[in-house]
Amino acid sequence: MFEFDRRQTLAALALTAASPAFARPRKLPPPTVGPLETITESLLARFPESAVYNGTPGALDGGPLARTFDDYSPAGEAAARSSIQSARDLLARIRVTSDSELGRHLPLINAILENATRSASISYGKINPFNFSGHVPYVVSQLTGPHVDGLSWMMEQQSLATAKAVDAWISKLEGFGTSIDGAIEKIRADAAIGCTPPRALISKTIPILDAFLTGKPGHQPIIGALKTRTAAAGFSVRMREVAARRAITALQRRVRPAINKLRSELLAMLPDARTDAGVWALPDGAAFYAANVQTLGDTGLSPDEVHQIGLDEVARISAEMNALLATRGMTQGSIGARMLALAKYPANQFADTDAGREALLDYVRAKVKGAETRYADLLPASLIPRQSLLVKRVPVATQASAPGGYYDGPSLDGTRPGTYWINLRDMTAVAKLRLPTLSYHEGVPGHHTQGSIAAALGAVPTLIKIASFNAYAEGWALYAERLMAELGTYRDDPLGDLGRLQDELFRAVRLVVDTGLHHKRWTREAAITWMLDATGVAESRVTAEIERYMAWPGQALGYKLGQLRLLSLRERMKAKSGKRFDIRDFHAGVLSGGAMPLDLIEARLGLG
Repeated sequence: MFEFDRRQTLAALALTAASPAFARPRKLPPPTVGPLETITESLLARFPESAVYNGTPGALDGGPLARTFDDYSPAGEAAARSSIQSARDLLARIRVTSDSELGRHLPLINAILENATRSASISYGKINPFNFSGHVPYVVSQLTGPHVDGLSWMMEQQSLATAKAVDAWISKLEGFGTSIDGAIEKIRADAAIGCTPPRALISKTIPILDAFLTGKPGHQPIIGALKTRTAAAGFSVRMREVAARRAITALQRRVRPAINKLRSELLAMLPDARTDAGVWALPDGAAFYAANVQTLGDTGLSPDEVHQIGLDEVARISAEMNALLATRGMTQGSIGARMLALAKYPANQFADTDAGREALLDYVRAKVKGAETRYADLLPASLIPRQSLLVKRVPVATQASAPGGYYDGPSLDGTRPGTYWINLRDMTAVAKLRLPTLSYHEGVPGHHTQGSIAAALGAVPTLIKIASFNAYAEGWALYAERLMAELGTYRDDPLGDLGRLQDELFRAVRLVVDTGLHHKRWTREAAITWMLDATGVAESRVTAEIERYMAWPGQALGYKLGQLRLLSLRERMKAKSGKRFDIRDFHAGVLSGGAMPLDLIEARLGLG
């Protein structure tokens, strides 16, 4: 094995810099100059992985933010929190008029920073103001950490479009060990104050690490991603070989030893790991959860009130499903049992083969295309997104613990499209009847529509474009599912409508089980049983979902709480406008300013 250094790689890259197939990023519109951009730059320096994910200028073309992972160490986390607080302090000192540009943006920026500091006095875990999961209690889990976010975003989101970008990508891989060392230091510091992950989460994290340690280095998914994407960028064969060899060397000498070190740390924790599922068992656990409910649910409701809303919504949606199931002669057993049986009908299953998976992806792509034809009914012409959407399966290396479906937004420079990921680990869990509504949620008119409009806002502060408000984004996507039903999409597809209701039921159940785990002290097993019986979703998915809620307390609340709030605002606007009501105006009011707290949406709609 030859080791190729940075100078050799750059020399090889230079050979193809003038290739006509070489993909260069489109120049971003100039950002607003002022204190908000200064604040954004200082914050993104602490969250370079988020800069990469969003494709901000400092993370493009081999910029400094493309060359490093987040600092997961205790000192790094303390510095990140200090930067967020310093930004709040700076804004508090600024005196502006409400009609100035800065004044117009100030409420939204303040909301971002307020969310990011709400639980900052609780030192364990990691806070990220640019991520929908907010404050996670465990710096490493099956869903969180440099082994997941950092490496996954390198594979799919990080730019590989220029010579400098490829060099930055490999340099970052070479520095992976430093990030893991910081994460291990943080794990130990958090454990010293009483914060350790539940045994189930540790057990689910180890196989993810194992996937990086097995097999030939050149066959690792991250190396495959480098090869595929540099080929797509039009680089020469020689350049690609040089880059791949250098990356393989980094994998062997830096990544795998670091992963093995983290694996050993987690294995040592397993014998004494706690079995409690919720954050109630952690120091200040009740305060931690209350803060996440407010931040991620965008609500002042108590966990008990949220729990009751969930129970009420479960009863309402179950009644609708009961009526539809009865028309099919299915009247016996729980909703969950009947839906599970219906999902297993041959007509609702794609084959558990490569061909079956490709057929499923083609079916989903057709649903997205069909939804795009309805844009004129939903949005003013000026807001209709031009950004393309890819539909891809979740990488095999991370599918075991990944959600059933999720969305990654386009880069700000427009060169990376949005991606709708669907998990095909268990083909019985992706029944055909559930795929239309999943596609409307993740794709059009859900996350892709909302995210593309936000990314195209123009010369506004970058912080506005990349703002993350969980209840807004997930509430809109769940609202979009119902919107497609209101447009008559399921008029000739009663099974698809059952699938839609099952997914809405799933989100209502989340209110129950999330508060059950973290507030009412339910066990993991009790939450799995309750969700399985209520929804009829495959056990493999339910188990992964419950463990997701354990790792991301409060995140699952945003879907239903956000949807209910948006529906309420729509009804109020309809009542106020009377015959002049146009649903496109409502959607423009919700989407045209980017992500924000729902109180600000209310004010934008003139309902405050």
